[in-house]
Amino acid sequence: MMQKTRQKTATKREPEEVEEYFFKYAFPCAQVKVKLGSLRKEEYDRLKEIFLQNSCPDKETLEAIFQAAFRRLGKLAGEMKKDVWDSDVLKEYWEKNHNEVIDEGEGMYGSTSSGFKELCKIHEAEVVEKHKDAIVVRYCNKLRAVSNFLVPDADVGDKVRIHFAYAVEKVK
Repeated sequence: MMQKTRQKTATKREPEEVEEYFFKYAFPCAQVKVKLGSLRKEEYDRLKEIFLQNSCPDKETLEAIFQAAFRRLGKLAGEMKKDVWDSDVLKEYWEKNHNEVIDEGEGMYGSTSSGFKELCKIHEAEVVEKHKDAIVVRYCNKLRAVSNFLVPDADVGDKVRIHFAYAVEKVK
């Protein structure tokens, strides 16, 4: 039986840097939450609108919508003796811990296909083709087309981090 949770309504606002960083990595997961029944389609549509406006919801809303991530972030923050919204904690989570959780089969990852797990993981990839609204990237001898919405200036040869169908950020 799926647990119902009260969700905050996402509203557009000027983001703080840490909220924006979290949201650009978390948003690609939102569509999966709709399919699993833990996020209403209307709320997803509002999140998408905010995402496409380069904004993000407030911290309270993000914590309510992405509860599993914040449960894991809370544990990681405790281990690091830092606040859950500390940029070092968020960076460690998205760049390392997130993939470890998937590999360990925690939660839903224990019963999902290897293909789905691969999409869920954060990968560092090299841009090998650039198109108007997408780039083709190579990682682990695989090619994948992803949206370049968040990294419109990514060019062939650049390194980016990808999550689901998005290039999330350029790697320096």
